[in-house]
Amino acid sequence: MRFSFASILSCHALLLNSAASLCVVPSSFISAHRSASSRPFGSSIKLHSAAISADGSFGSGAISDTAALNVRYGPGIKIGKLKINLFGAIFGLWEVFWGVFFWYPAMILYGLLRRMPGDLLGKLDPFRRIPICIGYMWGLIVMTLFGMWAKVEGRENLEALREVDANGKKGKLKPAMYVANHCSWMDIPFVCQIFGFLNYKIIAKAELLKVPILGKAIQVGGHIFLDRTNRKSQMAAFKSGVQCLKDGVNLVTFPEGTRSKNSRMGSFKMGAFKMAQVVGASIVPVSISYADKVQPLDYAFPAKPSMWRPKAVVKVGKPIPTEGETDSELLEKVWNAIADGLPESQKPAPGTPVGVQT
Repeated sequence: MRFSFASILSCHALLLNSAASLCVVPSSFISAHRSASSRPFGSSIKLHSAAISADGSFGSGAISDTAALNVRYGPGIKIGKLKINLFGAIFGLWEVFWGVFFWYPAMILYGLLRRMPGDLLGKLDPFRRIPICIGYMWGLIVMTLFGMWAKVEGRENLEALREVDANGKKGKLKPAMYVANHCSWMDIPFVCQIFGFLNYKIIAKAELLKVPILGKAIQVGGHIFLDRTNRKSQMAAFKSGVQCLKDGVNLVTFPEGTRSKNSRMGSFKMGAFKMAQVVGASIVPVSISYADKVQPLDYAFPAKPSMWRPKAVVKVGKPIPTEGETDSELLEKVWNAIADGLPESQKPAPGTPVGVQT
């Protein structure tokens, strides 16, 4: 199979942009599962105007980031609609090489072993954690070598999810749905820093199955595919997501549904958290700052290390319980929690609705 340079760039873009492919279950499907006690979405949803002042500042603890708005990446070239500078070219060549000759073959081998008679590997790894670990090991090498690690704050908040037995002995973390803002292709690897070798699954667009290398790898990893135009696919994705949480596997979603065009957080899609509500799993709000400065919207690869100013920061918020909350109440709580942790340049614009119907 032959690939042009442009197709490799597209594959890389989709690989890092799994976040953009993250889908929420359409409201038309969710409405069939909403409890009778929930208030109609449209009647209870509010704007964020109470927290955003007339000048666009957010709350009392707004983070000043004027310097972050002017980042220079040096000379580069443009291929199609995307730019590549020197740092991005080196990073891209390294990533594509190891992706094609290490990550992808490892995924293929894993898939073949899963199809062997008796499915011994399936019994040893029923929730497909091995592909996640392989991906993380590859990420450790790439992110460390190029200084791409974001600063993670608030890990202590996850202790609220830790199981504790009758004797006070602490166990593992309970599964949860991790929800973040989305403005860059780097959002996925940054969020994955939180998990390390823990298992998690992503809800991806069904179109990604057609992408060479990437589609196969995501499928082998056990991630959830969703075709929002197909009700059968919607139902299968919903059931798979619920089952993942029941099996102790974390879910990740970016409820804006696509990358922000201006770095500011936008409205969330209705139905983003229904899987967690059905199971009673908590929502963990995650605020990602300056990922768009590491890899801007119009760059094919990262344009600078994450450790260079402005440094990328991942803030893990306090888990938000879903029990007893209506769809709109939960949506607003999560939206506010994520917005509170963002720098001034990424906070929602005044008048931005908390949620919109899909």
